[in-house]
Amino acid sequence: MTSTNQPASVPVMKRVLRWSLVLTAAIAVVGGIVGWFVAGWAGVWSAVVAALLAMLFTGVTVVSVILAARFDAVMFMGIILGAWILKLLVFLGVLAIVKQLDFTHDWMLWSCMVVAIIGHLTIDLLVVASSRLGAMSDIKLPGE
Repeated sequence: MTSTNQPASVPVMKRVLRWSLVLTAAIAVVGGIVGWFVAGWAGVWSAVVAALLAMLFTGVTVVSVILAARFDAVMFMGIILGAWILKLLVFLGVLAIVKQLDFTHDWMLWSCMVVAIIGHLTIDLLVVASSRLGAMSDIKLPGE
């Protein structure tokens, strides 16, 4: 364990969360501007909804990893799997509701969602690849 007695993955996940917030704001602003020219206010709201949905799901992933890192491997996998199933069900439910509303534009909603998902995956990849996290960082040796 680190000297603050937190798993070594927590600072990495906090960096992912910070960069994800920046990406969400950028997608909402840039997508909103593009959406305005494509579909008026429906395009703006679609970009904002897509950015917020993507951030919600990234946030759930980050928080579940931070919380699950404090448990053993079986509980870790259970928490991550439970969060994934919950995200999938909520995602399908929210999309079913949003699709029926008049203030969204399908093309803008889906395109901003795809850009957000690719962006969040890129952030995950770059932050984790650039972190200096050893494969055995949280192991206690005998006598410690």
